[in-house]
Amino acid sequence: MDTSFSLRIDGNVKQWGGNNSPQGDRHNRRRQKLQVLLQALKAGELDAARLAFTALINFDPSVSFDPYLHKIGSALQSSNLYAAQHFGLELLSRGGQLQSNSAVNETKPVTKRIDALGGAVSLPRIDFSA
Repeated sequence: MDTSFSLRIDGNVKQWGGNNSPQGDRHNRRRQKLQVLLQALKAGELDAARLAFTALINFDPSVSFDPYLHKIGSALQSSNLYAAQHFGLELLSRGGQLQSNSAVNETKPVTKRIDALGGAVSLPRIDFSA
């Protein structure tokens, strides 16, 4: 009976830091998908922008919490290309960085911010329109 084992060592293993890391690769792919969306908006291609938006959200659902990306999605859903382009420009003016769910969770809760304002009693008004 043969009791030998075969062992294969891969010398081309990616490191866990920098641009070659799985997280770095994921970040680059998310950035590329956002670029495709913004290019489709700039070109005025509504259907291509819808597909790019869907691809981005399906790739990384955590970015759906980004306020500008949410507004872009709402505008695309209602076929309002002008509004989607406007919010795309707003996103670019912010540096093209998307807020993920983790970034939203790291902010201070509303109640703490209200207490810091000296005990204000009214909550901030939120506009959900696109």
